[in-house]
Amino acid sequence: MIVMNGFRILQSHNGQGWETVGTIKKVEKGIVAGVYNLFLSKEAEANNTVYEGIILYIDKEKEIVYQKVDKEFITHKLKPFKTKPTIGKNVSIRYDNNQLNLTLENHCL
Repeated sequence: MIVMNGFRILQSHNGQGWETVGTIKKVEKGIVAGVYNLFLSKEAEANNTVYEGIILYIDKEKEIVYQKVDKEFITHKLKPFKTKPTIGKNVSIRYDNNQLNLTLENHCL
């Protein structure tokens, strides 16, 4: 994902190079310009783990939430969320005994 000039561009590697996929969209407030290597994402561990960071992107087709945690990218399955997380917001995602809890600005959602 590339963010520049207030817009978000998603790219995918097609075996020969990178190509833009989908439409170029206005970036959500809270996401700064840069290159986000979402293809390097690691799947969240659902065993008593906490992930704190910004929600970067939600892939509705694959039902995956991408979160930047420090310098890493973490993926979460979308289905366990009681409410869809907001892109551009800093959140804490906690897994307790395989149950997902989302906290935003000290308010539980």
